[in-house]
Formats: sequence, structure tokens, C-alpha cells
Amino acid sequence: MQASAAERSTPASWSTAFITRLHRYKALLLRRWWIPVFTVCLGLFVQAWLIYQTPPSFLSTSKMMLAGKLNIAQGAVYSEDSVNFYGTQIQLMQSAEVKRSAEALVRSTHPEMQPVPVDITVSQKPRTSIFDLQAIGRTPDYTQAYLNAAMQKYLDFKKGMREGQGQTVITGITEQLIQTEKDLRTAEDEMLEFQKQNNIGFIQEEGNSAAAYLVKLNREYAGLKTEHDLLSLLDLDQNLDRAQIKPESLANGQTAEDQGLPFAGVGPEGDYLKAKQQLQLLKAERDTLAKDLRPKHPKIVKLNDEISKQEKLIDLFRADTVEKLETRRKSIGKQMENLRANIKEWEAKALDLSQRLALFNRVKGKVDRLKTLYDRLTNNLKEVDVSQVVDSGDQVGIMDMATPPISVRPGLIKSLLIGLGCGLLAGIGILILLDRIDDRMASFGEFQRQFSENVLGQIPKDKTKGEVTLLQPDDARHVFAESYRNIRSSIFFMPYEGPRPKTLLVTSAVPNEGKSTIAANLAITMALSGAPTLLIDADLRRGALREAFGISSEIGFSEVLKQEVNWQEVVVPTFYPSLFVLPRGKISAQPSEHLLRDSTDAILKEMYNYYDYIIIDSPPVLAADDTTSFAPKIDATLFVVRLSHTSARLARKGLELLYDRQVNVPGIILNFVDTSLPEYYYYQYSEYYNAPASAPEGETVAAPHREQAKPVETS
Repeated sequence: MQASAAERSTPASWSTAFITRLHRYKALLLRRWWIPVFTVCLGLFVQAWLIYQTPPSFLSTSKMMLAGKLNIAQGAVYSEDSVNFYGTQIQLMQSAEVKRSAEALVRSTHPEMQPVPVDITVSQKPRTSIFDLQAIGRTPDYTQAYLNAAMQKYLDFKKGMREGQGQTVITGITEQLIQTEKDLRTAEDEMLEFQKQNNIGFIQEEGNSAAAYLVKLNREYAGLKTEHDLLSLLDLDQNLDRAQIKPESLANGQTAEDQGLPFAGVGPEGDYLKAKQQLQLLKAERDTLAKDLRPKHPKIVKLNDEISKQEKLIDLFRADTVEKLETRRKSIGKQMENLRANIKEWEAKALDLSQRLALFNRVKGKVDRLKTLYDRLTNNLKEVDVSQVVDSGDQVGIMDMATPPISVRPGLIKSLLIGLGCGLLAGIGILILLDRIDDRMASFGEFQRQFSENVLGQIPKDKTKGEVTLLQPDDARHVFAESYRNIRSSIFFMPYEGPRPKTLLVTSAVPNEGKSTIAANLAITMALSGAPTLLIDADLRRGALREAFGISSEIGFSEVLKQEVNWQEVVVPTFYPSLFVLPRGKISAQPSEHLLRDSTDAILKEMYNYYDYIIIDSPPVLAADDTTSFAPKIDATLFVVRLSHTSARLARKGLELLYDRQVNVPGIILNFVDTSLPEYYYYQYSEYYNAPASAPEGETVAAPHREQAKPVETS
């Protein structure tokens, strides 16, 4: 039945605890509804009394309106933030400066009036440019004069603020204009001095020429570098292939040298090419003759000699050509060095010209910017002068002067609302304080947080009106009856190392927790299962089981303990099969002395031979010493806790008394459970299996006695 610590810390458990707490507050409010009602009435009464004791005030009203705006060509005019304009004006009208000035004006114009506090409120009419002003004071004449003075001082304050702002702007622009003029003169002198030392036209022309010539030198250097790289990378035959100039490329008298080619068709390279061609012809002729002639033929031998001579000649021509190639590569290298020197010289010259030209442009740009700024400041100064003469900004003027005051009681509704709110908060605070002081548990979750004992079962509230009646074999209160069956199952299958308990004592900490009802219904449930069960009323002071079962005998357990009668003679059968009741008997003044006797143990042992289970209803633990004297003789004690009724402190005290006397308490029975709480949602499924037309399966049903069972008084 108990939840683990991990289950208690889940978000779902937090939500359940919160809803349970709300139900607890709801129940507390239903029980003590008169507390917030009383505090609210008290708060309203106090506020009404304060309003009655407050002397009457006088209300005077007036209106101010935002006039039209004159648009002029100049843009340097006084203006305010249009987005927050109305809110700003309202704050200005209610500002401390305006109030002080208004008080001084009334004091100077009406010295005969006695100053009194006046409260001014300003509001804007929706979707208009009109301000409503209200003044509330103790005297009518002073209130009206104060409101008129406040409007006038607001206009004076606005005018002074506008004039002061304009004068501040003029001063600032004038100072900036003087400084700009000084900077402009300095920049012009600097540009004039630079022009004296440098010919700007010559610098521009020279710079353009230097740039063009530098481009030409770089192009020539790139061509020579390409030629030099090719001469270094390609061999003789590859360079000779590059030297084969097409006839159309030598037009206009250009030679191979003019085209940038390394060789022409004359000289060593020409002889080399011709020797190679002659060698190829000789080899071709020899190959042709070799088809018909032998290798030793005179013609073949002659051709071989000529070929050998031609190859030696080619080697000579090749050496000359390679030497010429190297000479040309070195020549191109010298030309490249010369071009690099020229390029560096012209780059330095072009850079110097560019720097002087950039310096001139910077000085000239500074002069131009200062001239533009000077002209703009001059125009702004003229516009501000015009705006000082012609006010084109937003103007607020007086629409209606202050009206004659009327007597009012200001803040009546507000005061009553304050009283209502304070009273309600006080009532809620008292309820919360009572809830903090009250340690009664409202649900299984709250019980778990304060007790670690096992819960054998939970008895829900009986939804029927009036007192709780005993269970019937075919009881229509299905959920109510099923809860007792659950307790019965818990007792049947309770883990025990030794023999299972046969005697069960039912008790509670304090009276009115429903222990007698639970004892009677538990005995009925045991008997309906077919087990012979004896129900003993051991509450010898206030036992009520005799009336509940309609027993007429006035002799019972009290006389048995005194050994005045045998217990078998006073046991009364009931209309429930297998259920027998031993009533209380006469009221005993000191029952604990009889319960401690050895004869009581002998009586209980004798009862064991006749009944499978013995259910004993005993007094509350804290009400009398009877239970703590009798419980150690019983196999197991069932402790009843009534939710929303039993104090956790008292329940803990009762359990400690039982534990101190070595009483076996296998578990707790929670009574009066509110199944509407979220953690009892599963109770809705119990009605699904309700079969009112038939008896629960596995139970012996007997026809009820003609006498109906009477309600049990909870004790």
C-alpha cells in the first residue's frame, strides 16, 4: 500500500499533492466559511467608518486642449516626442515644480485664502486631444484658484522650457560655428601652402605618364622572363621547332629576332638543320639499296662512310648551336636585370607622385567638408532665430477654466474595495494559519508523509445520508462494502512468521473516529466469508454494539470479566450467518483491573476453540487505559485513523503507547476517505463490477433477519 520514495518525487505526485492541498483548503473553507465573511465585513465596516469620519472635500474641474501645429519651411523648430507626448504632458501638469509654482501664485494673488492640500489628477479623453483636470481640496475657493494657477504655471513652465531650450541650441550652434570657421581657415592655409610647393597639374600629368611607362616596362619584362624560362627548360630540338616561323608572320620586313624567336634559318642552326636533313636522305638511300645489295657492296659502304661524316658534322653544328642558345639566354638575363632596375626606379617615382597627389586630395577634402558644415550651421542658426519668433510646435491651451467646486467624498469605491481586499486577505491568512496549525491528515498521501506504518485498507465516506448502517449481504454500497473486503484480504494474507492472528482488537487514538462501525462491519465481512466470527464489545464505558444489532440482553462482557456469568451464556447470534456478538453488559467503573486478570486470558483461550476470528471493539487509546491493558493479550491490534479528523500528533501518541506495551500493530485502517481527491481516481472502476442483483462471488448469503441492523454510534 505504501509508495516508494522515487514515486513520491515524480512530477505526477507533486501535481496530486497540489490538488489534494486545494481540496483540503476547500474543505477548510466549507468548515470555517464564517471567518472570511467576518473579516470582509470588518474591513468594510472600518473603511466605511473612516470615510464617515473624513470631512467632505470639494471637486473643481477644467479642460485643456492641444492646439493645431503650424508647419513652416524651416526644420529647426522646438518639438517633443510625439509617441509619448500626452503622457509627458500629464506628468508635467502633476509635477512637483508646477504644484509649488501654483501654490506661490495663489498665495500672491489671494493672500486671504488659507492654503490647504489639493490633489490634481489629469486624464486624456479617449481619441481626442483634450485633457480633463480635476482638483480636490478641503476648501472650495482655494481649490478653484489652485486649479487655475496650476494650468497657468504649466503653460509658463512649457514656455520657459521652450525658450531655454532654444537659447541653449543657439549658444551651442554659435560656439560650433566659430570653431568650424577657425578650422576652415587653417585648412585653407594648409592647402595654399601645399600648392605653393607643388605644381598640381604637373604632378597629375607626370603621374599618368609614369603609370603608362611602368605598364610598358612590366609587359616587356614579362615577355623576356617567359623567353628566358623557355630557353632554360627546352632542349635544342624543341627550341628549333619554336624557331620555325610561318611566312605570313615575317611580313612588313620583320625578322625572326624581331619576333622574339631564338634562331633564324641561317647560321649554325641552319647548317645544323640542313645536316640533319642530309643525314636522313643518306639513311633513306642506304635503306633503299640495302633491299637489293649486300652490306659489303661498294655503294653501301660508300653510303655508310658519308653517313658517318654527316653525323660528325652534325655534332659540330650542334655544339655551335647550343653555344649560341646559351649566349642568347645570358643576354636575355642581362636585359631582365636592366628592366628590373628601371621598374624599381619608376615605381619609386610613381609612388612619390601618388603620395603628393593623395595629400593634396586629403587637404582639399577637409576644406570641402568644413565649408559644407559651416554653411549648414549658418542655415540652422537662421532657422532657430525664426523659430524663436514664430512658435510652430505643439501648443496646449486652456479650454475651460476651473468650474465652481462641488462637495464630494473622494475615493469611496476605492476605500470600500480596499476594505474588501484587506478583509479577504486577512480571512485567507487566518485560514492558512489554521491549516498550518491543524495537523489533521486529509488523504493517504498526507498520511504517508507523516507515518511509516502499513495501511491495511481505506474506508470511503458513506454517500448515504444519516448515520452509517451496518453492511448487508446484498449491500448496494458496493465501494463501501468492497473496502471491507480489501481489509479482510489484507488480514487473511498478512505476512506472518508464526501462526496467523485469530483475535483482532480495533481501536483508535481519540473518540468519534468510527472504530466501532469498522469493527462491526469487519466482523460481518469475516462472517460472510463463512468463518465463524465473534464480535466482542470491550468498550465497557460507552459500547454501542448492543443497540446496533438490536440485542435486548443487558448482561455481557462486563459480567464475564467479573466472573459473574459464563461467556457462552451471554453470546448472542445475529441474522448474519456465522456471526455472534458478545455485548458490553453493564457499565464498569474500573474495567482495566478486570482486563489484567489471568482469568481474562483463560476466557480468550477458551473462545479460540469455538471461533475462527474474534473481533474486539475497544475504547480509544488516549481516552482510557483499557485498551493499553487489554491489547497486549490480543494477537493483533488494528488502529483506526479518520482522515480530516484525527490529529497526526494524537495518532502518533496513541501508537507510541501501544508500541511501549509491546502491542502488535500490523497496520492502520484509514476511515472517512474522500474519494473525490485525485489520488483516489481508481475508485471509479469499482462501480463497474457492481452487481446489485446478486451476492459477491465466494460469500455465503443468508436471508436477512426480520429485524434490520441499526446504525452504529461511532466512538
